[in-house]
Amino acid sequence: MIFTKSIGIYSKLLASLSGFTGFSSSPIIGLRKFVKREQKMKISAGIFQYKMRDETPLRRIQRLEEKLQQADGLDLIVCPELFLSGYGSFDKIKEYCEQSDGKYANKISALAKKYSTAIVYGYPEMAKNNLFNSAQYFDSKGLSLANHRKKMLPPTADESKIFKPGSKSSIIMVNGIKSAIVICYELEFPEIIRKLALQGVELIIAPTGQSSHWPAAALYNCRTRAFENGIYVIYANSTGNLNGINFMGESKIIGPDGLDVVNAGITEKVIMGEINTDEISSVRNKLPYLDDSKTLN
Repeated sequence: MIFTKSIGIYSKLLASLSGFTGFSSSPIIGLRKFVKREQKMKISAGIFQYKMRDETPLRRIQRLEEKLQQADGLDLIVCPELFLSGYGSFDKIKEYCEQSDGKYANKISALAKKYSTAIVYGYPEMAKNNLFNSAQYFDSKGLSLANHRKKMLPPTADESKIFKPGSKSSIIMVNGIKSAIVICYELEFPEIIRKLALQGVELIIAPTGQSSHWPAAALYNCRTRAFENGIYVIYANSTGNLNGINFMGESKIIGPDGLDVVNAGITEKVIMGEINTDEISSVRNKLPYLDDSKTLN
């Protein structure tokens, strides 16, 4: 009786200190849930900075698997925008577009399950005779939990003429961390990222196809989005040349202090880094940009 009562008091104390309210009626089971959730606030994340080539989606997926074989222990890997089709060729986009549950999606789902690694990848999606610039998220069991359609279409590369804009945000939980998918140009709007951060998002996953024509987006904008919100940003770009576009690489995982956790430079590779919510708390305690923004009219 005394032991059970003590555990119950301790459980209530933990809940009041942490804001956690998910304890079950059994104090011991509830305590296990609390510990389990705390253990999930880190992600081992990777980016596949792919060198754009004129090759089929199946070959690109094969290259992804080769990288997964070399990258042990990843919770999440992110591929660039329009990874399956390439960028800048409407003919290739039409040839390789598919529904979100198409044959290429099924192969990527199988990879996620095989390697117990969540995967985000960009692809041209055909849905109800509309073409979208999309990014799909498969969890480590191979289940599709999000399919983000790019809402903001830039005037470059005729995107606004090729694709229909999406209309919804895509928020997911990745190992206990509230995350959101945005695609390339969307990351360049402070309003979009601030709105997501105010909704509790702590990680932005951003497949992108940034060319060297606008280097500031890759060098400064993505770091600023992380810094001004105290969040992590996974910025997954391509490298190489395809269809007259020079992709500048510079894929990176950016910490809540706006500094790179890891940077891929300009060569094809997989980079890996840790997402740790303790760092978010530490930075926000020192620079409470997000909280202070709530006082603005």
